[in-house]
Amino acid sequence: MKTLTLRIGLREGRNLLAKDRRGTSDPFVIIKLGDQAHRTTVAPKTLNPVWNEEFEFVLTPVLFDASLQLTVWDKDLIGKDFLGQTTIPLSQLPLLSGSPVYEDTRNEAIWFPLHGRRSKDNITGEISIKLGFTGQLDEDLLQMLVGPTEEHALHATLVTTDDPADDLYFNQFSGIDGTQEQDDSRESYSNEDSSSESLADDAPKAERTSFDHTEQLGLLTVDIVSASNLPYEPNVTRTSFDCDPFVVISYGRKTFRTRMLRHTLNPVWNERVFLHVKHLELQLGWSVTLSVYDHDKFSNNDCIGTTELRIPDIMQRCKSVTNNPNMPSIIEPVEESLTLTLRTRKNVEPASLRVRYSFTPYKDLRRNFWLTLIKAFDSDSNGRINKVELTAMLDSLGSTFSDESINMMFINSGLTPDDEFPFEALVEVLENQITGKIVCQAKAMRRRRIRRRKQPQKGSDTDSSMGSTSAETEHVIQIRECPICRKKIHRKEDLDVVSHVALCANEDLGKVDNFVMGGFLTEAYATRKWYSKILSYVTYGGYSLGKNNANIIVQDRATGQLVEERMPTYVRLGIRLLYQFRSGRSTVERRTIKNLLKHLSIKQGRKFDDPSSRRAIKHFVAFHNLSLDEILDPLDSFQTFNQFFYRKLKPSARALASPDPAVAVSPADCRLSCFHTIQRAKELWVKGQRFTVPTLLQDEEAASAFEDGAMAIFRLAPQDYHRFHFPVDCTVGPTRWIEGSYFTVNPMAIRTPVDVYTENVRCVTYLTSPQFGRLAYVCIGAMMVGSIVLTSKEGTQVKRMDEHG
Repeated sequence: MKTLTLRIGLREGRNLLAKDRRGTSDPFVIIKLGDQAHRTTVAPKTLNPVWNEEFEFVLTPVLFDASLQLTVWDKDLIGKDFLGQTTIPLSQLPLLSGSPVYEDTRNEAIWFPLHGRRSKDNITGEISIKLGFTGQLDEDLLQMLVGPTEEHALHATLVTTDDPADDLYFNQFSGIDGTQEQDDSRESYSNEDSSSESLADDAPKAERTSFDHTEQLGLLTVDIVSASNLPYEPNVTRTSFDCDPFVVISYGRKTFRTRMLRHTLNPVWNERVFLHVKHLELQLGWSVTLSVYDHDKFSNNDCIGTTELRIPDIMQRCKSVTNNPNMPSIIEPVEESLTLTLRTRKNVEPASLRVRYSFTPYKDLRRNFWLTLIKAFDSDSNGRINKVELTAMLDSLGSTFSDESINMMFINSGLTPDDEFPFEALVEVLENQITGKIVCQAKAMRRRRIRRRKQPQKGSDTDSSMGSTSAETEHVIQIRECPICRKKIHRKEDLDVVSHVALCANEDLGKVDNFVMGGFLTEAYATRKWYSKILSYVTYGGYSLGKNNANIIVQDRATGQLVEERMPTYVRLGIRLLYQFRSGRSTVERRTIKNLLKHLSIKQGRKFDDPSSRRAIKHFVAFHNLSLDEILDPLDSFQTFNQFFYRKLKPSARALASPDPAVAVSPADCRLSCFHTIQRAKELWVKGQRFTVPTLLQDEEAASAFEDGAMAIFRLAPQDYHRFHFPVDCTVGPTRWIEGSYFTVNPMAIRTPVDVYTENVRCVTYLTSPQFGRLAYVCIGAMMVGSIVLTSKEGTQVKRMDEHG
C-alpha cells in the first residue's frame, strides 16, 4: 500500500510555564499520531528548551483526517506536570510552510502556541516545529491529503477562551475533541522508558462546563482575508525588509491566532474564526479586536497595528433575511477593509486589513440544518414528509424515538400518523423537542398504564422506578462522532448535539448528506429496538460464518481469516426500511418505502456526478483503507466521485485463477457464495418468500432450463472495484432489463422474507459456454448503487476476465 513518510523536527520551545520551586521546568514532548507515538529527551531546568530532535511517522489514507498532537510535560521525580499542547490537522501540513518537502530550503520551522485541555487552563509558551515529507513523495496521496482546491477557508487556532461554547462547537482548540487528562500524581516516567504503554492516556475525561443556550444570541463568522501596505521595516543588513505577519483576534477573554506568513507586506491568510455572541455582549457594545504582528525569531513579536469591529455595527450591517418557506436562510457576508492604527508613522499610504463577516442566529442555523435534512428524505418532493420518511430521517440521526413517540409527534400537531408533516411545522416540532418545550410522553403514558394495573411498590422499588424513568429518556439525535467535522461528541443533550452539527453544516449544507452516506456508527444503533428485532429475526448470533453480526463477517479465502466488513450508515438505514416493508405495512406505506429508496439512490447518484463530489474520494479511501497501488488512473484524473467509484485497475492487478477453461472464475471483487442447487441456496441463504428462478428472470420459458442448476452469488461491497467480468469463455446472448426497487443487498436483507433479488432493478444476460452450457448472468442494483452499465456486446465471443460492465 502507498504511504507517505512525515518527518517532524522538534526544534525548541520558549516562555513555557514554570512548574518547579526554583521557577523552571524540565520539559519534554510526546508526539502522537493515531497509534504511533514518539518522545523527546528531557531538557533540564529551563523554560526555553532546545531539543533539535527528529521523528518519523508513516501516513496511510486512514490517517489523513487525523491530527498530529504534541503535548509538553514537565518531568518530575514522581509523575509529570502538564505544560500545554497543540494540535495540527494533517490536511493542513502542505499549507503551513513554503514546501511540503522536509529537506527543501523553503520549508522552515514554525512556532505553534501551546494551549490547555480546557478553556479555563492558564497556559503560556510556544514550540518551534519543522514539518515535511521525506522519501518518495506520491502525488496522488499528497493530493488526497490536501483535498480539492475548492475547500473552504482554514480555521484560525483558538489559543485561549473561557467560553464553554467553544468546547461545544468545533473551533480549533484541542480541548474540544475529547482529549483526555492525565492524573499527574499517579503517572510516572523514566528516561529509559519509551514503550507504547508509557505514552498512553488513560485518565478520566476533561471536565465540561454546563452550557446555557438561552444567553446565546448567535454565531459571528469572521474571515481574516488579507492585509495590504504593511510598513516597510529594514532587515538587519539593510538590504530588504523583514516582515513575517500574523493576526491575533481577541474577543472578551477569547483569543485566536492565524498562521504566520513569511516575508510579505501584503499577506493573504483566508482563515476563519467563529465567535459566539451573547445578548449581554451586544448590549454592552463589545468589540472584536484585530492586531497584526510581525513574527520575530529572537525577541518578542512586534505589533504592527490594530483595528476593531464593534458588535453593534456588525449587527446593523448584517441585515436579517426573511425566511422563505421550506428554504434554508442564506445570509450574504459583508466584506470590509479596515484601516490599521499603526505603531509606527513611517507609512505614506495607510495599511489596511480586509475582513469578511456574517452573523446568524442559532435558531436559523438549526433551521437550515433541519430543512436540508428533511428535504433529503422527501421522496416525492411535495414539501411534506410522511411517517415513513420521518422515521427514516430520525434513524439517520441515531434517534431513540419509538414508533409510538413518532405517532405522538403527529397527534400533538393535530395530525394523524397517516397525514404528512409540512416542512416548517416539522422544524418547529423538532426545535420544541430539543429545547424542552415539548417532550414526547409516549413512554410516560405507557408507564402510567402499567402502574394502574399494579399496586405501587414501597421503598427501594420506588427508587428503582424513578431511576428507570431517566434511563428511558428518548433522544432526537444520538451520535458518538460528528459525521461532518469528525470530532468526538461527549455531550448527551439533544440541543447541544444539534447545535454542534448545525454549525458544522453551516459552512456547506451539502455535508448534511454525511448523515446518510457517512460510515459512522451512531451510539443508538446497538440498542435500537428495530435493529435488535431484525437481528433476532434473521438468527443473529456470535462472530461466526453463516450467521449475522452487528457488522458483516466474511472469510478471506486466501488466509482463512475472518474479516469484519464496515457497514456504512445508508446500509443500516436500508435495513431499517426493509424491516418496515416486511412488517405488515399498508400498500401505501410499502409504496412510500420503495419510492424513498429510489429517491435517495437517484438523488445521491446525481450528487456523485457533480464535480464537488471529488471531496468525498479522500474520506471514502480513508474509511475503507483502500490500496491505491492498483488503480490505473491517478487520483486527480477523477472529476467526480462516481468516476472513482467505477475506476479501472491496472492489468496486472488481477490474475486469472486457473489456465483451465473448464474452471469458472470469480467475475468481480466480491463476497462469494456458491450452491450446488438453487433449492440448497434457498435453504441456507436466500430467504425470500417469493424467490424462484421464474420470478428472478421474469421469463417462465427461459427459467425452465435452470430449475436443477447451480447458483453462485457475487456481492460487491461499497469499497470494492465496481466493474465486473465474465467467469467463463462464452458467447454473449441477449439482455433483458427489469425495472424494480432499490433495497439493500446486505446479507441481513437477503435473509429476510422480503425477496430482495426479485424486487430490485436488474438485468439478465444469457451466455452460451462450450464448457458450462447455458448460463444466466443477473446484475442486480441496490440502494445507492442502482445504475447498471453493460460494456459487452451481444453476439461477441469473450474470454474469462473480459469486462461485462
